[in-house]
Parts: sequence; C-alpha cells; structure tokens
Amino acid sequence: MVQAVQHETKSIVFDLSPAAIQDRYVGAKSDSDKMVAMVFKAAKAYQPAVIYLDEVDKIWPAKKKKGKGKKGGGKSSQMNNPQRIKKALTKWRQKWITDDTRITIIGCSNEVHEGSKKDFKKFFDRAIYFPFPDYTTCCRMWKVFIELKKGWLPADFPLNTLAHMSVGYSAGSIKKTVEFVLTPFRKEKLVERPLKLSEFIGPLSQCANTGEEMLENYTTFTDFATGDLKRRNEIKAAREGGPEGGDDKGKKKGGKKKKGK
Repeated sequence: MVQAVQHETKSIVFDLSPAAIQDRYVGAKSDSDKMVAMVFKAAKAYQPAVIYLDEVDKIWPAKKKKGKGKKGGGKSSQMNNPQRIKKALTKWRQKWITDDTRITIIGCSNEVHEGSKKDFKKFFDRAIYFPFPDYTTCCRMWKVFIELKKGWLPADFPLNTLAHMSVGYSAGSIKKTVEFVLTPFRKEKLVERPLKLSEFIGPLSQCANTGEEMLENYTTFTDFATGDLKRRNEIKAAREGGPEGGDDKGKKKGGKKKKGK
C-alpha cells in the first residue's frame, strides 16, 4: 500500500517504524525528539512525502496490567522502546502537517488488537481495512503473479484447489510463494516438467495465515475505528423503534401511569 501511494504521488518515503529506528538515537531522551523532528523537517523540504510507521501497535500499545514482582527494563531497553517516539510524533505532526504541506503519515499493523484503539483514532484521521482476498481474487492473483514471473500453468492444473487453499493468506504471501517456486532454474524446465500443485503447498504453508479469531479482531477494530458498528446499531434501533414500536412504548408508559393513580 505504501509503495502504491509513493508511486502514484511521486513522494519520498521516510521510515520511522520500530524496526527502522532500532538502536538509533538512543543516547538520551531528547535524541528521539530530535530524530522525529529531523524527519518532519526533511519531509517538508522534499514534499510530497510519506512518513511510514509499521507495527503501530508497538508505538501505541494497549495498556496491560503489570504483574507483581515485574520491573522495567534497563536504560538501554527503555531508550529502544518504540513508544519513545509517541509524544514526538504528536508534537511535530501538529506543527508540520497543515493545509499548506503535503506530508502524509501512514501507519500499518497486523496485530491491531495489541494496540490502543483510542490512541489510533486520536492520531490518525482515517482507518482503512484491507480484507484478505476471497476465492475469486485468489484465482486471479495466482495467474497474474505466475505470469509476471514469466511462468505458465498447464491446462489441467487444479487452480481452483490452490485458490481454496490460499484463502486466509495475504496477497504478499501468494506472491512470495510464486517467487519461491519459479526460480530461474525451474522456469527453464517448465516445458519438460510443468508446474504441479504440490510445488506450491510447502512454500505457502510457511507463510503466515490468518485464523478466524484474528480475523474477528480485525473486524472489531475496523468497526471501532470507522464507527461502522455505531452506525449499524443506530440504524437497527431506528428500524425497531419505528412508528409502531414508538406507539407500543407509549402505551406501556401510559398504562403504568394509570395504574399508579
């Protein structure tokens, strides 16, 4: 997604993800603020720019109860904590991102349930949920990715079976599997030895798969971030409490008042 935004907007990307800032500017607390400030200043100078934050659940983690006897880590671990840039991001975002600047902050997470929903909603202006590809999309992606790697599928290849097996995997996992299978050596042997389903099963199984529980977490977070759940409840309440429902409630209330007399 970030690469697509960068390509379409001709932007420069600054990566402030936890993995990218590991062991960087950890001498003092003020160093983290300086690092973020320099990124925003450079982003303004070379705008349009995208500031990328992967694993935002580590920058804004959900509050957890501390167990007894547990102590905080040493100074080194505290200075490397991704949360160290949280205040600086909020501070410099308010100063540098205005209607006159072309700076976009994009945050990503595949474990949104580990992050603070309130902090996400407060910092980011909008939330976009990218669902996993369905069966039809999986069929199309296998064909496209294989063609992009200069490969081809035989007429009797069970593509429908492969698509069913890949439901729950991301587009990146499918692409990674194709790249693993279609090596330069394997492509030279396609005429003699066409591709088989078994060649894709092993590499695909090594990729991360999203179970029903995690999918439910994503859906719950999306409902919260977008306000869809609240809107659905309001629509449901409006339908159930229509003219007829309202009259029934009024009669019940009126009946109670008469009984009191």
